[in-house]
Amino acid sequence: MGATLRGPGNPFLFIRHADARPQKPDHILTVYRPMDSNKEFIAKKVREDSNELEMLRLLDTIPLKSDHVISLIDSFHEWAILPKMTTLRYCVEFAPNRFESKVPQVCLGLIKGLAYLHEHRIAHRDMKPDNLLVGKNFCLKIIDFDNAMRVEDEDEEVDDQCGTENWMAPEVEKELRHSPIKADRWACGRVLLFLLDEFGKEEKSLRAFARNLVAHNPRQRPSLLEMV
Repeated sequence: MGATLRGPGNPFLFIRHADARPQKPDHILTVYRPMDSNKEFIAKKVREDSNELEMLRLLDTIPLKSDHVISLIDSFHEWAILPKMTTLRYCVEFAPNRFESKVPQVCLGLIKGLAYLHEHRIAHRDMKPDNLLVGKNFCLKIIDFDNAMRVEDEDEEVDDQCGTENWMAPEVEKELRHSPIKADRWACGRVLLFLLDEFGKEEKSLRAFARNLVAHNPRQRPSLLEMV
């Protein structure tokens, strides 16, 4: 039996899986409940300067949930307990034959999930394949809210740089003042085009929408709600 994770008054006891894969980052553990060792979860140790737990708890208070945004199962101290699923990156690299026919569905899931966040004035700020999971029936879910923030509206601007190289909007890359919502739109378009190109999918309406999202001028990027 591995080490336990437990919070004061917490009804669940999570135990590190004895065969947790060594290639996982140190802050990610595979855990399970003692009464059901076959069902695994992910325990993520959240950084002190991260907004993740705050954002996940905020999302948990919204009555109408999205199928395409990860749900917080539990939390205590600096740990977030989350569902265990496959990353989009893994599907693309190691299961392309099973994944290929589901690409349009996954793309729409991304649009719906990010539109949901924007509708509730949350900017993700690090959209990329590594921050997307694929669950049962290839239902896409957005994860990793380390850099997420609340905004007043889509025109609110910030001057800090968040995101990952090659997946950041041009204005973020150049460290200019920018709208986090509009930068999210660009990153979403970038992921959509990556998936469509990787699998040679024409999908004219999706591709056209993605190209509009990666417009150099942030003001020309359409709201994701237009596609939902």
